[in-house]
Amino acid sequence: MIGDYFEFLKIVAKKSPEVINFRLIREFIGTNRGFIRFAVELRDGSELHVFEYVDSGLRKIDYSYHRQNKEKKLISRWDNAPHYSEIETFPHHVHEGEDVKPSIEPTFAEILKKVGESK
Repeated sequence: MIGDYFEFLKIVAKKSPEVINFRLIREFIGTNRGFIRFAVELRDGSELHVFEYVDSGLRKIDYSYHRQNKEKKLISRWDNAPHYSEIETFPHHVHEGEDVKPSIEPTFAEILKKVGESK
């Protein structure tokens, strides 16, 4: 089940019109948990680094979707690191440059859609 989900993420990345290059960094599939880390180069030259750590029910234990420009400077990052407890959607939040804002837990497909709409 975890393996099927990770294959789905890879297919979504490779078939997205926003993505011009896919690079798998690391993948682990265990009985009860697994993680995947990959990066995609986007048409505008920016990169999106994806990390998901899931349990056997495909619940995200930890995640990060980090988008950076050609100079490796942060554009935005969605994650659930347990800081910014004052944010109403804690632990979920988005970094937009120096700002940190509330965010619901996104899916990888939703992030790709946001990236496409931001142009």
